[in-house]
Amino acid sequence: FCALASVFLNLKATNMSSNDLIIDKGFTVLNDFKPGADNGDKSDPIPRSPFASYANALSIQSDTHKASFLNDCSLVFTARTKEDSDSYSTGSTYFLPCHMKPRCALEALAQTIFRAHVDSLGGLKGAEKDGEKKLLYDPERSGAEWWTLVLDTPSGGAPSKCHEKDDNDDDDDDEEEDDEVGMHFDADYGLEEQLPNYTLHPRVATITYFSDTGVPTLILDKRSPPPPDEEKKSLNGSINKAWLSHPCFGKHVAFDGRYLHGAPGEYFPSVSKKSIDTSEPKAKRLKVEVLNPPSATRITFMVNIWLNHCPLESGPLDDDVLEKLTTPWEDAQEEGNAKGNLKVGDPFVPPFQWNVDDIDAPDKTDKTASLARASNENGGPAGVEDTVICNRHVDISFGASIEDFHRVSKLAAEDGSMPIEMEDGVFTLKVGKEASSDEEDEEDA
Repeated sequence: FCALASVFLNLKATNMSSNDLIIDKGFTVLNDFKPGADNGDKSDPIPRSPFASYANALSIQSDTHKASFLNDCSLVFTARTKEDSDSYSTGSTYFLPCHMKPRCALEALAQTIFRAHVDSLGGLKGAEKDGEKKLLYDPERSGAEWWTLVLDTPSGGAPSKCHEKDDNDDDDDDEEEDDEVGMHFDADYGLEEQLPNYTLHPRVATITYFSDTGVPTLILDKRSPPPPDEEKKSLNGSINKAWLSHPCFGKHVAFDGRYLHGAPGEYFPSVSKKSIDTSEPKAKRLKVEVLNPPSATRITFMVNIWLNHCPLESGPLDDDVLEKLTTPWEDAQEEGNAKGNLKVGDPFVPPFQWNVDDIDAPDKTDKTASLARASNENGGPAGVEDTVICNRHVDISFGASIEDFHRVSKLAAEDGSMPIEMEDGVFTLKVGKEASSDEEDEEDA
């Protein structure tokens, strides 16, 4: 359904047609540039903005549908926390080509999100055929990569845990894997394994929250290194701008697919807000805010918008998983549909409603949080974490005080999402040696 060789990597080729693809700043784009022509006024309308948030973007039509939706998210959840020796996290993602008919409610939601971000795109300026503007993308090589995360959020200040029971697990074994979503780039890592240093990204990365609790998402104004930077030195240094998004059921956020992001719960913890006197104006309400609230489940539905490229290791949802899903979908009414979860003739009620009429009109925020580098007098920096980014060991220095990081998390929870301005030294990356799964063996030898 998609051409795997959708990336035209020979950037110096001279015999290129308008249907060829080239890499431009981490994206695959149609080669519509004409030699000798003035291409300076060309602008790519997607991603539309660095970050956008839409409260109440999704409504579930009934409690029954909500329960089945959450159950379906758990069934398709395959992500696992990466081991220290792994370069990237493991787990499957799924791909729905933009012209493929959805076979279940989750695929339908993925397609709805894809269309919300793409359908309003105009054509290429000056590129017309038969009186119509040429599309900005090739539909045969575009679609939605999607997956779910279902993460436990325990109490007591401990990190969240990633839960997926294995058939071989001992019931008495209470050991769980740390689920904090490490800082990472969304990319076609299958392609990067074949072509090192070529990191292709989705145009837009999106998160739709199916819960009101859990660690917020941190999106950083930091792009992946370009192909010539084999040692990833461009990752080094301070990052001065970020966005923080707290979970809220039905909320949808979208951001530049090239941005570094994750959910570092130790520094930006989950927040529970309770308004004791709701009759007072918002500014005067007395609130009880609790970091790391009682145990709950953080459920998110991720959709990456890919144009002109299909991630190599992502494919349609397997039929055996599809058969287990319980949320009703209209195709189940077709006679002889063995995968249907509606009986033939049963009335169909759409399980969800998409409420965003204009993707170019996100929620507005009047607030910006700020973080300053901590001095020794006020507790000093919060800490340093070692992680793997772009197949390199990277030290992330959290240079503000832990109290300041927590303060910002609570402040962002007031509005749901909030931009953050950070002084130099507040969030700093330092690139180290290349990561390898063979490192332990080499050290033991």
